[in-house]
Amino acid sequence: MRLRGVVPVMLLPLLADETIDEATFRKQVDFAIEGGAAALCAPGFATEGYKLTDRERYRIAELLVEQAAGRAPTVISTGAGSVHATVEFSRYAESLGADCLMVTAPRVCSLGQREMSGFYESVCRSVRIPVMIQDADFTGSGLPAKLFLDLAERCPNLELAKLEIVLPGEKAAEIIRLSQGRIQVLYGLGGVALMDGLAHGAVGVMPGPACIDIYARIFQLFDQGRRKEAKTLFYRLLPYLSFALQHLELGMQLEKRALKKRGLFPSDRLREPTLHLDQPYQDQMDQLVDDALAVCEQVRAGAA
Repeated sequence: MRLRGVVPVMLLPLLADETIDEATFRKQVDFAIEGGAAALCAPGFATEGYKLTDRERYRIAELLVEQAAGRAPTVISTGAGSVHATVEFSRYAESLGADCLMVTAPRVCSLGQREMSGFYESVCRSVRIPVMIQDADFTGSGLPAKLFLDLAERCPNLELAKLEIVLPGEKAAEIIRLSQGRIQVLYGLGGVALMDGLAHGAVGVMPGPACIDIYARIFQLFDQGRRKEAKTLFYRLLPYLSFALQHLELGMQLEKRALKKRGLFPSDRLREPTLHLDQPYQDQMDQLVDDALAVCEQVRAGAA
């Protein structure tokens, strides 16, 4: 599987009782595909994956694959606290027809490189579809590049790496160079380092879906050689991203608020517990969302 572009991580639409709004989730999938998604991902951090029951995680995987219906590749995030649980979910995702797995390492109990290597090798060998390592170390340097390369030698279906680390550029370039491009690198963290990624050879970015128009246009401009225009457009999104990245729950609040204003989500509620900010913050969020959506409209109209 070769990717190029935006791979949005689906948000979690909720009904008043905090159960999953399946109809809206399906609309979100259609919206992302129509917006130019290179692939679709769920249930990730942005899907409030850490608040879901196992049954709900499986259901979201079903919804994503069913609704995508082959129109775009699907990436199912299956990482869990053990090899057993991760393999079980990974095999189920493969049986549904998922195109790829995204696997983050166990987070509750920190383990060493040997254990991480064994964990990922077990998952890769349990399925035939491509596997993406989600290197989610939001304040550090994450897993060593050598671990990706060694695993790829033993497990040919380890094809992708999602970097969510501090200053990922050199590591991205090293993984791409030493694997001779066989390991594709994508950037996470809401896409805040997108231009860094493009400069270092990354093939994709994995933000939320609310501003997919902007990300898709940036890739289009960059690939056309219009890199200054791509950078200028990206800079217009930075106030939104800078505010969102102060806290994971805050980022999801902004994304859901934007999707609500776009008429896609009937509600911007998150599962409790979540942040409850005062009115000045609420006003600031509304302004940031309005500004970002104004850019989306300009992109859609061909004016940006």
